Formats: sequence, structure tokens, C-alpha cells
Amino acid sequence: MRIKNPKDFWAGLMFIGTGVFFAVFAYANYQMGTAVRMGPAYFPFLLGGLLAFLGLLVLIEGLTLQGTGELQLPFNIVDLLIAVAIFAVLLEVAPRVGLSTDWGMLAASLVVSVLTVRYRPNARALVLISVGCLVYGYSMKPLGLVGATAALVFISAYGGHEFKWKEVAVLFVILILFSYFVFVKGLTLPFPMWPAAWS
Repeated sequence: MRIKNPKDFWAGLMFIGTGVFFAVFAYANYQMGTAVRMGPAYFPFLLGGLLAFLGLLVLIEGLTLQGTGELQLPFNIVDLLIAVAIFAVLLEVAPRVGLSTDWGMLAASLVVSVLTVRYRPNARALVLISVGCLVYGYSMKPLGLVGATAALVFISAYGGHEFKWKEVAVLFVILILFSYFVFVKGLTLPFPMWPAAWS
């Protein structure tokens, strides 16, 4: 069988791999529960399965429909190895200098982002959107919901082709209001709203 659209083929394979990983990880490490009384594995398992199914559809489309040509990655294997080495080194160094690995992860994200913007501008969107999500997860506790959402929105928006401060600020305000009313007030999740130092 011939790959007719490499972009769809590899994207589908990535979705399948990610979905299967999270579904298996959730099933193996947490209780599943039932549809009426969901356990902590229920939602990640369903989302992982859905992502794998969608990946299969995209992969099949990559095998059947003619694409635009060769897959052009905005980085090469050396770039990937350098990024992995930066993360490994900073995650190893952080505890030795008295910081948590969270700060090592944030520092590695900053270094990889700066190197990407400087030397691989075609990979800027891929890296900055990924880093925005990573920074959101790791900064929720020290910066609170407001600070973490600001980091996510502004870093991810900088990865786009156009960056307009007013539009990004409006998006940030809308996301904060939505998050506050749905998650903090509606679902009563214990998210800290402000940085820990301000509480």
C-alpha cells in the first residue's frame, strides 16, 4: 500500500499513538468506574480512544487520497535531539541547585522556545503552542488560574502568523471569565485564582 498523503498519514499515526498511550495509561493506573459513577480513568480512557479512532480515520485518508507532495518538517532529527538534551539536562540540574523539577521544565521550555524562534522560525507555531500548554500545566499552582491562562494565551498566540495585543488580551479576558464561571463557580474545582504569594 502506498502513502498518498504523508501529512495525513503521519498525523494519523501520531494521533493513534497519543490516544492509545493515554487510554492504556489511564486504564492501567486508575480505577475505571461506571458511566453513572465515573472513576478517574473513565474520561482519559474515552478521550484517548476517541483520539485513536480519529487518528485511524486520518491515517486511512492519508492512504487513499492524493496529497500535495512530500512531508516537509520544520526541523530535523538533530534539532529534536538537542531539545531532548536540553530538557534532560535542565530536569537533572534543577533539583541539584535546590529547585523543583517544575522549574527545570519551565526553564527548558523557555530555552527551546527562544532557540526555535531564533533558528527555526518555521517550527515556531508547533513549538510555542506546545510550550504554551506545558507552561499552563506547570504554572497553575505557582501563578494561579489567571497567570497560567495568561501564559497559555500569550505564548500560544505568539506562535501564530499575526500577533495583535488587543485581540489576544480580549481572548484572555474571555477565557478567564469562562474558566472562572464554569470551573471555579459551576463545578467548584479548587483552582487557585491568583499566585500563591498573593493569597
